[in-house]
Amino acid sequence: MKILHFLIFVFLSDPAVLVKARLTIYSAAEGGNATLNCHLTLPGSTKFFCKGKCERAEDILIKTDGSTAQSGRYSMKYKDGSSGKGIVSVTFTHMIKSDSGLYRCGLGKSSAPDSYFDFEVRVSNDLDKNSGFTRTETEGEAVTLGCAYTVYGQRKFFCKNECKNEGEILIDTSNDKSVSGRYSIEYTAGSLFGLYVTITQLTKSDTGGYRCGYGNPLSPDSYYSTSLVVIGSNPHTSTPQATTKTTQTPTTTTAQSQSFTPKISTSSSDCPHSSLGLVVCVSLIGVLLMAVFILLLYIYKTRRNTALNIRENAGNKNMEFSGTYENWGPPSQHKGSKDQDHVYSAL
Repeated sequence: MKILHFLIFVFLSDPAVLVKARLTIYSAAEGGNATLNCHLTLPGSTKFFCKGKCERAEDILIKTDGSTAQSGRYSMKYKDGSSGKGIVSVTFTHMIKSDSGLYRCGLGKSSAPDSYFDFEVRVSNDLDKNSGFTRTETEGEAVTLGCAYTVYGQRKFFCKNECKNEGEILIDTSNDKSVSGRYSIEYTAGSLFGLYVTITQLTKSDTGGYRCGYGNPLSPDSYYSTSLVVIGSNPHTSTPQATTKTTQTPTTTTAQSQSFTPKISTSSSDCPHSSLGLVVCVSLIGVLLMAVFILLLYIYKTRRNTALNIRENAGNKNMEFSGTYENWGPPSQHKGSKDQDHVYSAL
């Protein structure tokens, strides 16, 4: 039983199992346009974009087998990414308050997708209309950003704002991993984005624009730009505390995004992949549940066999005492029976 308690304790305390169910939140300005790029782990033919639980027909905003589609104020584009991955880009135009809510973009069936990304949108009148989608995080949390659309180089950097001076550079390294206070950068070969940056123990002062990429941070070879808004500890009652703008080269399109070319940033928000983490989590839960089940079955069988042995031994004991009791008596009363003398002496 102690082993069972230990396994249950490990199961309940394992951080890989207890994954915090927290959606990525993006804020956008009321009346503005914004684009979100969902990087998915698989290519696919059927693409969808839906709101809420995506279970009813009215939840489906766009569903298509083509590479582009539009429905009212919503539009979607699809392109194949690197290493067989797919990118679904969804665009909101003339955003209104009722656009706030939960969304899903992905491939396959909306109710049982092959690959997907869930996110939350919050429409605010405190942001600049040209800001597009702004990644929104809560004080005290940690955030990891993937440096999308960058071309690998030996030198890696992470900086705040536009890296115009040395004071804005947070990390500048040639190593695959580097940490400086609350900031870190790491290159993982074969991963979705390759290069990732992390900020821990977020504060409202972390609100602003960021760049990460390769080369000299003051004159980079390639980089990715994004913006971040940090709100209070109760995200449902707090509003963004600062107006931020992305570092985007102006374009003539209505959507606030553009394709990557070296030395040009993108202001579209990019969805980190969530399907892999979910698969790993479910697999770990399944393995641990199977281990607990096997242990419980073993304990049950062990107790059952023990009980049967006790009953059998008790039955044999009773039979032995019963047979002996019938021949019990002084030796003088059983002189004519050797078998009876044997039983008595054996007792």
